[in-house]
Amino acid sequence: MTKLTDSYINSVDQDGMRNLMLRFPDHWSEIRNETRNLDLEVDFSRVSNICLAGMGGSAIGGDLIRAYSYDTSPVPVNVVRHYEIPEWVGSDTLFIGCSYSGNTEETLSAVNQAVQKGAQIIVVTSGGELMVKAQKNDFDYIKIPGGLPPRAALAYSFIPLFRIFQLFDLIEEGKAELDETEELLYDQAEMFSDLQSSEALELARNIKDTLPVIYADDTLMEPVQLRWRGQFEENAKTLAYGNSFPEMNHNEIVGWDQIAHLTGRLTVLSLRDSEDNKRVSARMDITKDLIEDHAVNYHTLHTTGDSRLTRLFSLIQMADWTSLYLALLYEVDPTPVSRIDMLKSKLSELS
Repeated sequence: MTKLTDSYINSVDQDGMRNLMLRFPDHWSEIRNETRNLDLEVDFSRVSNICLAGMGGSAIGGDLIRAYSYDTSPVPVNVVRHYEIPEWVGSDTLFIGCSYSGNTEETLSAVNQAVQKGAQIIVVTSGGELMVKAQKNDFDYIKIPGGLPPRAALAYSFIPLFRIFQLFDLIEEGKAELDETEELLYDQAEMFSDLQSSEALELARNIKDTLPVIYADDTLMEPVQLRWRGQFEENAKTLAYGNSFPEMNHNEIVGWDQIAHLTGRLTVLSLRDSEDNKRVSARMDITKDLIEDHAVNYHTLHTTGDSRLTRLFSLIQMADWTSLYLALLYEVDPTPVSRIDMLKSKLSELS
C-alpha cells in the first residue's frame, strides 16, 4: 500500500495541485469581495431566458448555478457545451460566455453566434480573445484571476455567476449562505488535507483500481456528480461514470444484470442531500439493495451544512480532494492533462 507523506506528495504533485486545493477557500473569499458591488448594463426586463456557454472546468460553474436556481429562477436556464447554440437564443436572451482562459474555441464560436442573434451578453473570463471581444464590443464582463488550471479555479468561475443571479433576483440566498459556505470550505480543507485522518484519502484508497460510478438526484446534485467524474478523469487520469435519478431506474438499473466480467471492479458513490426528492430518495435506497452486491464498494456520501449552497459545495470539495489522493495513489501528477493538450495541438493544425 502506498504510504502518503508530505515528501512523497511533493515528489509526485510537481505542479502543486494540492496547494491549489488548499487555497480554494481563499479564492472563494477573494472573489466574493471583488464582486460584492457588481455593476452591469444588462436590461433584465427584456430577458425571458438565460443561456450559459462553456466547456470543461469553465462550464461547471454554469451547471452549478443552473441547478442551484432550479427552484427559484422564473426564467429557464440552459448550459451549452458546444460550438453551436440553440435556435431559441435571441434578443430576449441573457447569454453568459464562460471561458477561464478566454481562448476556448467552442465558447468563442457560441458567443459569436449569440452576438449575431442580438442577445445581451456577459463574459466571465481571465483574459484572452474573449476579453478582447468583450472590450471591443462593449459587453458586460467580469474579469477573474488567471494562471490556474480551470478546474482549480471553480470559486472564480462560480461566484461571478452567483452574483449575476443575485443581482437579478434569480436566487434567494445571500451573505449568510456565502459566509457559511466559506467557513465550511476552510474547515474541510484542513480536515481533508490531514493525512492521518482524511476521509477523502480513505475513500480514494477504496476506489483505487476500480471504476468509480457516481449517482445523484437529477436536480441540485446532478452537477456535483459531474464534478466528481471530471475530477477523477483530469486529476487521477482514470475513467469515471455517472448517472442521475430517477432516469437511472428506467434503463441503466437493468444493465447491472450482466456485469459478471466486472465483479470486483466497480465502486459506487451515491451522493445524497437532505432535500433530494422523497420518491428519488426511496428509489436510491431500493437501488442500493438491488445492486450493491455487484460492486466491490458502495459508499453513500451525504452533504453537510444548513444552506443549499453549503451542502452543494461540501461534496464538491470532497470530490476534489478524493481525486487528488487517487492521483497520488496512482503515482501520477494530478495537474498535467497531456491528452487534452495533444488534441488541441492537432486541432490547431487543421484550422
